[in-house]
Formats: sequence, C-alpha cells, structure tokens
Amino acid sequence: MGSEHPGDSRSRDDRQDSESSGEDSDWSKSRDSRDSLSEWDRQADRVPGTDSPVSINELFDLLSQPGNRYTLAYLVRADGAVPYDDLVEYVVDKGGIPEGLSTEEFRDRVATRLVHSNLPKLDESGLVDYDPQQQTIRRTDATSVAVPYLELALTQFSTE
Repeated sequence: MGSEHPGDSRSRDDRQDSESSGEDSDWSKSRDSRDSLSEWDRQADRVPGTDSPVSINELFDLLSQPGNRYTLAYLVRADGAVPYDDLVEYVVDKGGIPEGLSTEEFRDRVATRLVHSNLPKLDESGLVDYDPQQQTIRRTDATSVAVPYLELALTQFSTE
C-alpha cells in the first residue's frame, strides 16, 4: 500500500481506521503541527505586534552586521537627524581599529561600507531615513522595532 506522504509509513486506510475509531493519531497531530508552523511562518514574516515594514528575517540579517548595530544604537540615542561624519566617527570608535590598519584607513573603510552598503540597506528596510544629498540619517517609527533585539546584541557583543 502506498502512502500519501513520503515520510508516512501508514496507509490512508490505516489512518482512517484509527481516526474513525476515535484514537488520537500521531499522524494527524503531526500534520496539525506542520499546518500551524506553516501558518506561523507566513505570519512571522513581520515583527509581531507592530506595523513594521521590516521582516523578522531581514531584521536579524541587518543586526548581524556590526555597522548596522552601531548605526541603529546611535540613532536611538540621538535627537533628530545625525550628520554622516558623526555617525562614521561613532562606528569607528565602537568598532575598534583592527590590527594592521591605521585609524584613517579604518575610517575610510567604515565610511565606504556605510555609504555603499549599510545605510542603503537600513533605509530600504525602513529602519532609518538616509538622505545622501544632505548626508544625514534619522530614525523612523520602525527603528523602535529593532531596540529589544539591538540591546540584546549589543550586550552580548560588549561582554566578549
């Protein structure tokens, strides 16, 4: 007898017999769990309890980059728009200069990465508002969505 599900060794008739006899079926419980997880996956695309445009996966991906964490941490504490040069200095100070690089070389790398990668991605996600012409960055309503995860990440990385 074949199975409707590749990993299920029970035939359809066996499942119907146990279900019709009132027995709880591991198969049906498992299927219900899978259905619940699938529904959760679809709903978990966005941060629960918020109207944030950023998905959970995107948020964690963005927070995996130190420059993004430092940028968001700086913006959370700032009032209004932040000048780009001030943000670069903050990230350089927090990031620590890697061995073998001068302060100026590291500053140039940070500045390049912020302009060409970090800030455009954060802006696209809706977590920040980046104005390349004015060279300013400001937080948005969505920035607050990252705060609990950001605090956790910064706490963990500051103890290492």
